[in-house]
Order: sequence, then structure tokens, then C-alpha cells
Amino acid sequence: MEEKFVDIHAHLCDREFDSNRDLLADRLRREYTVLNAGENSRQNSDILKLSEKYPFILPCIGLHPNQIATMEYNLVEKELAYLSDNIGKTFAVSEIGLDFKGKDLYQEEQEKEVFYKILEIANKNNKVCIIHSRKAIDDVLEALSSFSIKAVIHNFEGNLRQLENAQDIGVNISISTGFMRFKKDNVIKKVDIDRIFTETDSPVLSPDNAINTPLNLPKLIKYIADIKNISMEKLKSSVYSNFMKVFYD
Repeated sequence: MEEKFVDIHAHLCDREFDSNRDLLADRLRREYTVLNAGENSRQNSDILKLSEKYPFILPCIGLHPNQIATMEYNLVEKELAYLSDNIGKTFAVSEIGLDFKGKDLYQEEQEKEVFYKILEIANKNNKVCIIHSRKAIDDVLEALSSFSIKAVIHNFEGNLRQLENAQDIGVNISISTGFMRFKKDNVIKKVDIDRIFTETDSPVLSPDNAINTPLNLPKLIKYIADIKNISMEKLKSSVYSNFMKVFYD
């Protein structure tokens, strides 16, 4: 089987791509696998439709923590029902997690309560979860340790202690194109090659000033490979092998 570039986390249904989504998809078709993340039921519906047109753009439905923090609880319940009803159609559960940046205690607690409920749905249906974490990595790891669930933390923001804790409990780590600007080389050096994933988080986290797309993955692969002192081919192969192991074994 041909080893492709794997973008574990992108938002190809973002409005930034409305004018060129089909052209971009045609360029990605042969060499890329993209996990397309959703933030709410409206976007999730678009994601499911796009995957029917482009099977290499894998549908991932979720509920972003920033939306949970400001959402009335009856609407949260409707979003949870949507996830439960449609989880059989999704490749993975994404984007979910915790985001405590600028939140009050009430909002943090609501995020945590809903996060655990989503993890329960995913665990029951044997779905991999791709996790958003901002200013909340210890709480995320505590939640994940409560479930026997496969997970990838996207755009890992934690320190080396948190990285070690994550890998110790079997959590996988995704390095984004944003790392090329953040210069978090110390984290890249310490990520286990058997747990590493790559992502763009398109259309954001661009390595330059342009709109980000999965086509930037080769640049990221080279950046990580240079830091880890391995070949691009070895890193690309490791990421693809990790993808197959986590999502298909």
C-alpha cells in the first residue's frame, strides 16, 4: 500500500476554502489522507457530505469546547444527540476537548462535563478521539486516563513533563505546521517516533502568512525530520504506520 502524507487534523469545510475547495481536493487526491474535523452539527453535516464526494477526506464529527462554553445546555444536549445518532458515519471524533483560555470556572466545568460525555459516546462506539487542549492539558490527560480509548492530542501545547505523562498513558501526539513558527523543538525531539502524527489545522497555523492547507505537510515533515535527525522518508513512513495502527488495528 502506498504511504501517503497524513494530515490528522484539518478544517476543509471552513469558509476560507469555499472558493477553491474542489481544486484543493484534486491536488490532494493522490498523495494525501486528510482527517476533516467538525466543530458543531452544522459543520459536521457538511463534513459528512464532503467525504462522500472525496473519500480520501475522512469525516470526523465533533463539538468544539469553545462552543460548549457559551452554549445553552439544551443546545448542548441537541449537539450530543447529533453525535450519538451520527457516530456510525464518522471516521473519528474530532474536534473535541477542553479550552480554558479566558474562561470562568462555570465555563470550565461545563466543558469538562460535556467532554466526559463525548468520550463516553466515543468509547462505546470504539472511535478514536482527536483532542483539542488549550491551557487544560492536565485535565485532558486526567479525562483520557479514565477511558480505554485511543486518542491523539492535536497541536500539542504541553511541556516535557506533560508530554511524558501523555505518552505514558498511551496518548498520541500531533505536531502542527504551527510548530515551525512556535519553535517548540524540545517537544519534537522528545516525541516518540511510534506516537507521532502530523497536521496542518488548516486553514490556520500556517508556516507562513498564507492560508494553510494540507499541501504544507511536506514542509512540516522536513522540519520535524531535521530536528529528529532522521530522513523525511523514515518520518513519513512512521506517521503513516502510526495512522494505520491507531485507526485500523
